Formats: sequence, structure tokens, C-alpha cells
Amino acid sequence: MMRIGVVGASGFVGNRAVELFHAEETITVRPIVHSAASVQRLTHKADYRIANSFDQASLEAAFEGCDVVIHSILGSAGLIRGSITPTYKAAQKVGVRRVIYLSSMIVHTSAPVPGTTESTPLIEKQPFLTHTAKIYAERKLLQLRQSGSVEVVIFRPGIVFGPRSRWITELADQLVHGTAYFINGGQGICNTVYVDNLVHAMRLALTQPNADGEAFFVGDRELITWFNFYHPFAEYLGINPDQIPLVDVPQFTHSWKQQALGSVWNSTVIQKLIASIPNDFKQVAKHTLSKKEPRSGELTESAASNFERQPVVNEMMAILQQSQYKLPFTKAEEILGYEPLVSFHEGCQRSIEWLASRNFIHSPVKN
Repeated sequence: MMRIGVVGASGFVGNRAVELFHAEETITVRPIVHSAASVQRLTHKADYRIANSFDQASLEAAFEGCDVVIHSILGSAGLIRGSITPTYKAAQKVGVRRVIYLSSMIVHTSAPVPGTTESTPLIEKQPFLTHTAKIYAERKLLQLRQSGSVEVVIFRPGIVFGPRSRWITELADQLVHGTAYFINGGQGICNTVYVDNLVHAMRLALTQPNADGEAFFVGDRELITWFNFYHPFAEYLGINPDQIPLVDVPQFTHSWKQQALGSVWNSTVIQKLIASIPNDFKQVAKHTLSKKEPRSGELTESAASNFERQPVVNEMMAILQQSQYKLPFTKAEEILGYEPLVSFHEGCQRSIEWLASRNFIHSPVKN
């Protein structure tokens, strides 16, 4: 029986990984989260652990008895950077055999140049701190592996979607409120991977000896444009996808003040300090400072008819929608034996069924 620890188990990918591994007879899965509040988001809570991702001692306690640890943490650049060394050293201390790290295609930018493979040099000059933090994390893990005993496998997925994904909830919100848009007519390449396909790839990487020290792209079989991605969700919500606004790419600027504040806030020191604050206090502060807004996924009829808002082009989305290249997963096929288990169409259908269960409005397509 193999025991797998999933760090970041309350997140989208981590939670789904726990669900799928929990269903396997040959695997015991251990969800690992950062707070008691995160436990409530787990669909399977058996044998869970709470650990501070910056603290090696708490990670050692969480990893005890695990054969493989999957690191699936989203968050600030400081969290991404600061959690790597404690994770690896904790894994080595308690005898974990392999760490699987969930990175992202963003290490090659959100619009990788045609011809990019896993061996293509990573793009260090990027406007987003989390992107460069992922580069740091990959390199740090491989550096630690050179002198350490714990094996390392890295995955670089693109747009990971499925039920509970922010890609689905945010897209549905934007479509309903009239703020969705297309750049270049939506003909840019959307590097999708249905979440179950990504978890399947990680499942294959649990034991494949030739995967040690390697990075892998994984994706869906189909070539998907952004128009293709939006289309089924727009139709489900009663919106003609041909009527989604076409926009130009604005000029994005980054002032030195914004960059400085972002660097300070996303620093490992600040993020460690935040992690040390009791969760109850953070929840009270968040409730006090935040405005009350409808929860994503629970839209009202009046909200659905509110189309007066205008699209605001996000820099990240502007880059994503200009991508002209589908990342190849030939390496994952050859080394891991990876094949997508779920088609893009089926992934969309499952996501739409989940939207329906969350009371997103379904009405006839508007012409």
C-alpha cells in the first residue's frame, strides 16, 4: 500500500487528487492543509494533517510514513519560494522517496513561443512575480536533489479546468455579467488540461523511475482555441458566443511603486509573518475589511440579466489569449505512458453539470 501526502489538498487540483487517489485500493492518501478552516473544504478528510508550509518540523510530522509527497500549493510568490526548501528537507528527513511538484507552463510565459519543449530555457524576465517564483521553485528543487536522496518530478500544466475550478466559475461570472471578451477573435491557443488528466499524469509519475529529475507538459488531446473553450459554457448560459465582445490589447504599464509594493508584499518574510498569524484572527480581519458580494457560482436572475458592465482586459488574460502554440506532451507519453483519459468535450460537460448543480442559470441561447 502506497501512502501519498498531498500538500495544498484544499485547493482545486489538490482536492481532486485526494478524491481520485482515495478511490484507489492500492493507495492511502493523506490531505495536508495549512489551517483548520481549510479542512472544511476537503471532500475526503480521513488522515488529514495541518502543517505550516514554511516550517520544516510541522511538515516532517505531516509527511511521516508517506512514500510520495505532491506539492500543489497556490499563493503568493513568497509562499511559492518559501515552501520549497522546508518541503524537500522535511521529505528527506522522514524518508519520503519522491516529491512531485506542480509547477506551470508559465515558466515559459503564458504564451510560449512556437517550438517550446520542456528543455527550452525558462523565461526569467516576466511581469508577474508568481511566474518567476515558479522558476525559482523548480530550480531550487533540482538543486536540492543533486545532494539529496528524495527524487523530484515536475509538471507544467496550462489551463487546468473542471468542476470547482476558478476557470469555470470566473468564466461563468464573466459571461453572465457581460464582461467576457475575446482577443484576436478568440483564435489564440488555449492549452487546456482537464483536471482528471493532470491527476492521471501524476499517478503515472508516482513510480516511473525514469521520471526522476524531469519536467513534463501535460494537456488534453484536442487543439483548443479560446473561442472553443468559451463556447460550451456560453451556450449553456444562454449566450450566443458569437456575440462576445472583441477587444484590442491595451498598453500595460508597471510603475516602480507598484513593483516595489508587490515585491515587499510577496516576499517570503512577509508571507511567513502572515502564516504565523492565527487563522481565527485572519478570518475576522478578512470579514471586517471585505465587502459583502454574491458567492461565485450562486448567481441570481437579476445578475444574469445585467449586461451593462464593460469588459476590462486583464494583462494575464491578454497574454494567454495571444498564444499561438499548443504545448506538446510527447515527453509525458514516452516516459510516463501518459494519454488523456477524459476528452475536452467530456470535461466541459462535467463542468457544466457542476455549474447546474450550483444553480447557475440555464436558458435558451440568445440570437
